[in-house]
Amino acid sequence: MFLTSLDITNIRNFQSKQCEFSRGITLFIGPNAAGKTNLLEAIHLLSNLRSFRTHALRETIQWDEREAYIRGIIQSGGREQDGGGNPKTLAVGLKANARIPAINSKICKSSKDYLRILPSATFVPDDLSLVKGAPAFRRYFLDHGTFQFFPAYWALLTDYNRVLQQKNALLKTSQKKPDAKFDAACDVWDAQLQALGSKIIVARLDFLSRLRRQIQEVYARWLGTDETAALRYECSLGIPAEEIEIFCLNESELERHALQRIANCYEQAIARHRDRERRLGVTLIGPHRDDLDVLSNGRLLRAYGSQGQQRTAVLAMKLAEIQVYYEQYGEYPILLLDDVTSELDMQRNTKLFEYLQQGMQVFLTATDRFALGGLPCEVVEILRNGS
Repeated sequence: MFLTSLDITNIRNFQSKQCEFSRGITLFIGPNAAGKTNLLEAIHLLSNLRSFRTHALRETIQWDEREAYIRGIIQSGGREQDGGGNPKTLAVGLKANARIPAINSKICKSSKDYLRILPSATFVPDDLSLVKGAPAFRRYFLDHGTFQFFPAYWALLTDYNRVLQQKNALLKTSQKKPDAKFDAACDVWDAQLQALGSKIIVARLDFLSRLRRQIQEVYARWLGTDETAALRYECSLGIPAEEIEIFCLNESELERHALQRIANCYEQAIARHRDRERRLGVTLIGPHRDDLDVLSNGRLLRAYGSQGQQRTAVLAMKLAEIQVYYEQYGEYPILLLDDVTSELDMQRNTKLFEYLQQGMQVFLTATDRFALGGLPCEVVEILRNGS
């Protein structure tokens, strides 16, 4: 699929901006602070209903305005779930504490269908949270990729989070006022969390096994380096890393063997943590507490990697995510790259430019049109006033 047009109102320094795009590579150029990254952010918001720069929607809206609006027309590659090649219009209205997504001018009650239409991967060199940030950043990466690969994952995650909230409410109430019926009530929620959580972990491992396979090729073929990154799933249920590794190496057996093993470990972990959860008033185990370790040569990159190694690992993970999607659907998500050429050496830039010519739609930012060398691209120039 590809984005054919973008229309934004009151986003950052853009009071109004319209752009038309073709397939291939689009380069946003202009001086610093002109708004190049703001355009990438608008496309990312249109795709993901969230910003890659802030959790506060108010910050994406012009300071003297109360609302903002983003609209885009998307031409799909012909997948049945995309309408068989028919163009679709995505739009999102933004307020200080609300976002209103719409497909073809019809407001979406659920984000699930919306988020399937324009999948994307975004790389921002200064954002290394995927490697060294809080576990929540890596869980989001896993959940985002797993959902695009396995759409039924959305329902699993939604149901799990709903039950988790109900159990946590029970735990908090029990903290203040002990209840003889606590164990029976907790058993009900734990049984649901065990069933849903086990399936979530299996789905994540399925996606992760495919991601790991692609990340090796990305490093070797497209980043021009002998280094590589290893991805290791850290499970809060107490399943040894070696056993998780076996699951990932045998993805065809995940559903049959790993699911039952994970469910059994889940049940045991629930029993071990019941008293402590009651004292603390919060659920301590489950996929909402899991993490993804990123390693190089057996060492955690967040603790021992240089900033350059961390940045390369983040880029490799995003490119690998794109390849997993392509392997599944035969078309690429859109790729958003913010000032990436200034962060890589000449050899890696050359390799990256080769990668970008595989037929995907790419949006990049740079200060001038020479940043891509002789790479064919469409240029959108942005002036200081955001015009």
